[in-house]
Amino acid sequence: MPFVKRTIFLMLCTAVFAAAEEPPAGEKEEIDLPIPVGIPMNGLKIPHYDDEGKQDMLMESDVATKIDDETIEFQNLRIEALDDEGSKIFVELPHSVFNLGTRILSGNQTARIHREDFEIKGDSIEFDTRTKFGRMRGRITMIISSANTEK
Repeated sequence: MPFVKRTIFLMLCTAVFAAAEEPPAGEKEEIDLPIPVGIPMNGLKIPHYDDEGKQDMLMESDVATKIDDETIEFQNLRIEALDDEGSKIFVELPHSVFNLGTRILSGNQTARIHREDFEIKGDSIEFDTRTKFGRMRGRITMIISSANTEK
């Protein structure tokens, strides 16, 4: 069963962070967030658009603080993304840190990933947006529901 949970989690994280693809060879993609170092920004929203100009992801946090040129700390980060089938996936992190250099998002408090048919919670989360490999650690729970159950 742990293998199934891990596989589902990796598929979900891939869908959530598909917008953070590796740039073509020889081209360095930079993420420049409009946050001055050391000054907390309230209500930060960061949209991401696909190649066709449609919004495919929205990162929203109550408070974002750029710790240094490479590190951003988020309080109550919420990510809304579309998977390959157009379903919305939500990720909620009470406290998280994003390293702009390594492109790793990590959270050390209970993380929640949910869609209309499942919910996963874990004590901590780490996701490499370049390799699209993530892991949840600690106590992990997963609830799968189906709207197509017959009575």
